[in-house]
Amino acid sequence: MNEIYGEVEYIHPYGRGFMIYTDKPWEKGTIKLSNGLMMISGREIIRVPLSRIMSIDKSIKLPNTGGERALLLIEYFDIAEKANVYLLISASESFIRKLRIEVLSAIVSSEKVMYRIGEKWYPGRISYQAGTVIITGEHSIALHPSRILKIERKKIEYGFRKVGVILIKYDENKELALFIAPLKRMFLWQLLYQVIEDYINTNVVEEMRGVDRLVLNLIADGWKYEDIMAKLEISAEEMERIVNRLAKYNLIKRIIILELTERGKKVIRTLTDES
Repeated sequence: MNEIYGEVEYIHPYGRGFMIYTDKPWEKGTIKLSNGLMMISGREIIRVPLSRIMSIDKSIKLPNTGGERALLLIEYFDIAEKANVYLLISASESFIRKLRIEVLSAIVSSEKVMYRIGEKWYPGRISYQAGTVIITGEHSIALHPSRILKIERKKIEYGFRKVGVILIKYDENKELALFIAPLKRMFLWQLLYQVIEDYINTNVVEEMRGVDRLVLNLIADGWKYEDIMAKLEISAEEMERIVNRLAKYNLIKRIIILELTERGKKVIRTLTDES
């Protein structure tokens, strides 16, 4: 786990249980993530052991921060309160992305998993290093986002029952099923999505030419190639060259099959507007 330190604004508690506070003022402070603990120092000291986090970015009403600031909502179990408590954090988009990944990776790292290759199951563990989710056991599988084509949650046969797994398709024709405890499965799913999204947005999209970004944006919105050519007034030959450039990063497959999150689409549109 990498240590993270930075300035943030926060609301604590943003809510308890089913009660959400939408009119509380923001406080300023610094956040530190280290050794399995998230600590915010401001008007008060807030300590959140990562082992007590129940959810991240739960779908509840959040205030509008405006500008380029992003939000991270942490739900954790407070032993003193004997209740689930929400902590809302606001900072720059890049810092929140980094913080989210580090929190998620710290929660799932070293967790025991069962993974299936072909028809056989193997015991293993999860780790995360430098943008890559790694499965170790009888095999060592490094799932860098450039290799991943599709992730989905499914129910499959495991022994004499059906269990929820994360199904990962990678390297064109390879498939891996991951079985992990239900709560950890949710965090692993979020980590995979965030890592793939960051790879697409930062390592790929920013390197694109303006017309490539426009085409990618329209494909993400479901436009057909013929309609894109008509809108952008480009020839079939140029369209083919653009598609080949996008195919270099498996981007079209990811967008059509995996789909970018709304946050990812927002980044692409921002880059498109700047080109």
